Amino acid sequence: MRQKRNNESSSGRSRGKKFFSAAVLIAAVVVIALLAYFKSSSSVSSEDISAEPESQAMEMTVEWKGGTYTYNTNLTNILFMGVDITDPIEKETTPGEAGQADCIILFSLDKETKQATILQINRNTVVSLDVSDFTGNYLKSIEGQICLQYGYSIGGNYSCRAVRDKVSELLYGVTIDGYFTMEVAGVAEINDALGGVDVTLTQDWTEIDESFTEGSTVHLEGELAEAFVRYRDTSEFNSVQGRMERQTQYVTALIGQMSAQGGIDLYDTISPYIGDYILTDMDDSEINALATYEYLTDDVQYLPGEETVGDDGYEEFHTDSDELQDLVIRMFYTEVTENGE
Repeated sequence: MRQKRNNESSSGRSRGKKFFSAAVLIAAVVVIALLAYFKSSSSVSSEDISAEPESQAMEMTVEWKGGTYTYNTNLTNILFMGVDITDPIEKETTPGEAGQADCIILFSLDKETKQATILQINRNTVVSLDVSDFTGNYLKSIEGQICLQYGYSIGGNYSCRAVRDKVSELLYGVTIDGYFTMEVAGVAEINDALGGVDVTLTQDWTEIDESFTEGSTVHLEGELAEAFVRYRDTSEFNSVQGRMERQTQYVTALIGQMSAQGGIDLYDTISPYIGDYILTDMDDSEINALATYEYLTDDVQYLPGEETVGDDGYEEFHTDSDELQDLVIRMFYTEVTENGE
């Protein structure tokens, strides 16, 4: 299930570039646009939850570095996943064959400020993974990259919930109120259905395409859009970081482009892909309730930590527990002052 990574220097590494079979941030791109501009009413739910769900962590109070903090009950946290499968996304399968969640992003939506913070989670983050049996029930735990959690369940909603729970665990119990998952097979189609996106490149990516020179503005459509947000050189150590940065640039450009165009009816555009490429536990009322948020694309958060190569030769991302706790406090909690506010 895992692809081996080789740690080579930039001067000595091979120029042989490969496309890593990974689902990409286009999943989050599509959904951000959907949340911002969704005008039609249609249910795509697999489980029922309320339009503005209350967090299970709302009563949580923590002591941290001399301060007292309470969970911000104004938040609704939605998890977006991109998975590298080609079968219909609702299909259940055997453990080990469900694919990987190579794009994992948490959107934290503040109902009071109407702003959404973006937290991108490194797919190589090492966690304790839950392995399922053939019925989807817990079998055992092993250590591995968080992207593998999707595959160690049996696909469909089982895998979505497994990743959701693992991300919550990673973030010290922060509640995740919903998820939205998309598979790689729909990337090019959905990107083109949305009209593509113009991106001004902040660095040279001519190894992807000769037109991707630093400073140039390119219009991404079809396979070219997929390559931009999906590609990484698997012979280069920590190439996942460059891909995450391109993904962030892509979503920023698309949101800005959609905003400039004004509200459009995206449901008619993406509805043919629901069921085959898209899986969610959010219903139409929840999506409509999220339609007015401003997504803070210029302040994307990343997990703190270090990318390493494990004893088995696979890349691993190890979080810094102290800095991660700081991030969780900063994103999801408010400080209690002397007067109790």
